[in-house]
Amino acid sequence: MRHSFRVVALAMTTVLAIAIPAKAGNYSYGQRQTCVVKTVKTYDAYGRVVIKKVRFCK
Repeated sequence: MRHSFRVVALAMTTVLAIAIPAKAGNYSYGQRQTCVVKTVKTYDAYGRVVIKKVRFCK
């Protein structure tokens, strides 16, 4: 009987150890960030076209 309580306690500790840092990583205070990936075309020093994908987040 004690063995099953230890297993349940260990399982709950493992679940909480994984879930709490995932919850703390949300720094947007209840609002999700919206990100848009845009393609930006620029020119380098030699006049060649350089295409970059830039992510803009609000």
